[in-house]
Amino acid sequence: MIESIFRTSSLGNTQPWIFRIAARVIVIAMIVMGFGLSVGSGIVLWRTKSWVETAVSATGTVTAQSMSLQRGGPVGAPGRNTSASSRPTRAEVVAFTAADGTRVEFRSKISSSDPFAVGATVPVRYNPADPSDASIDTWFRLWGFPLIFLAVGVLEMCVGMIFLAVSRRVSA
Repeated sequence: MIESIFRTSSLGNTQPWIFRIAARVIVIAMIVMGFGLSVGSGIVLWRTKSWVETAVSATGTVTAQSMSLQRGGPVGAPGRNTSASSRPTRAEVVAFTAADGTRVEFRSKISSSDPFAVGATVPVRYNPADPSDASIDTWFRLWGFPLIFLAVGVLEMCVGMIFLAVSRRVSA
């Protein structure tokens, strides 16, 4: 099937040169986008690793949930899509006490349709130099999204390279 993109048609005519060029441009674009996604994810993973190494652990309490629509901004904001196809998501607002005794409150950077309940105790990591730079300390919240995007980028690069290799073999 992959070879049929780059091979001669059933009538024995070669595909028009513009289709061959367009197919190669698309394949090269896949490789470049996959590479960019992989590099970007790698940078985010490296920054997360550096942040985790210097962050301090604490225990926080979910004080509220900030609700928003998945396709738009805050619920009820003017011009936002409020149709039935939009699913509300919530991000936790967490309060904790830093090592120096100050009370800190932050909003989770990740929204979910199934967040921690108000009143729940959650593990927190924060930057001791700036306690407002904090995150709920679960594996997925720290590492999940960058790893998913890294996997998608690597997969996209591999598929693009396979298409490119098959196209060169068929046209040779």
